[in-house]
Amino acid sequence: MSAEQIVSEAAQWLALLNDEKVSAADRQAFEEWCEADPRHRVAFERMGALWGSLDELPAEPARLALNQAFIPRKPGYAVRGGQVLGLLGVLVLGWASVEQLPLWMADQRTGVGERSQVVLADGSQVQLNSNSALDVKFDGQQRVIELLKGEMWVEVAKDAQRPFVVRTDQGTATALGTRFLVQRAVDGSTVVTVIESTVAAKGNHSEAVKVTAGQRAILKQGHAQPAQAVGSGDPAAWTRGLLTVDDRPLSEVLQTLASYRHGVVRFDPQALQGMRVSGVFKLDDSDAALATLADNLPIKVEHFTDLLVVIKPL
Repeated sequence: MSAEQIVSEAAQWLALLNDEKVSAADRQAFEEWCEADPRHRVAFERMGALWGSLDELPAEPARLALNQAFIPRKPGYAVRGGQVLGLLGVLVLGWASVEQLPLWMADQRTGVGERSQVVLADGSQVQLNSNSALDVKFDGQQRVIELLKGEMWVEVAKDAQRPFVVRTDQGTATALGTRFLVQRAVDGSTVVTVIESTVAAKGNHSEAVKVTAGQRAILKQGHAQPAQAVGSGDPAAWTRGLLTVDDRPLSEVLQTLASYRHGVVRFDPQALQGMRVSGVFKLDDSDAALATLADNLPIKVEHFTDLLVVIKPL
């Protein structure tokens, strides 16, 4: 069953269980639905959390109108056009597009500007960068992380019987006892950067490439490119809340800072071509980072609102 179908059914159950006429048979059927697939209860609980946030609406008439926008029905029964879509519109559109529903159901995720750290069941430590999501799929034969979005850092716990694999749509990164990063870049490629030991980076349509400490490999269009030296920068600095760059294009730095901000940072890469940056910036204070860039480069940073910043050359 697709994520869209699961969320649709979760919306119907949420509507039904919030109706004062819900019966004991309805509740039993709901429990059976939850037990049929572990994703069902996850979707319902997260849908319920979003629905509960509507209690903060200041106007009671608005809340009443939302409640009257649909008549709850059991999943599997015919529903009048727009009933479930009305609920999904309230709950989903304020959060993300339908294409992003699997991210909402991810095992671990962060919002814009957030970072998180988690210890997995095998003892491996994972950190998620801003606006990232992953699923954990461990069994008796292997340990697989599906990186759905963004970037992760991992320190792998030793387990000779179960390989540790990070998978994206471009391929896999298999750890050989190590610390490394995997990033789904904005251009659709996957970047594998090794901090310690070795990783085998394999594209979906190519042989594996060995990547050692201080190197990175790019998986693009299903092929693994040869490993190259990272250089003097610190690709794992974000795990400490820092952006460290050494002679990098200004547009690249702005793109990274933008990933930690809500709203839009607008700039023309062509107009900023030739401007390069070296320095250390705090990711949790992107306003200060932008001000520092404006003080040291021939650019103007204009804050039109909290959600719109425009950078232009002087």
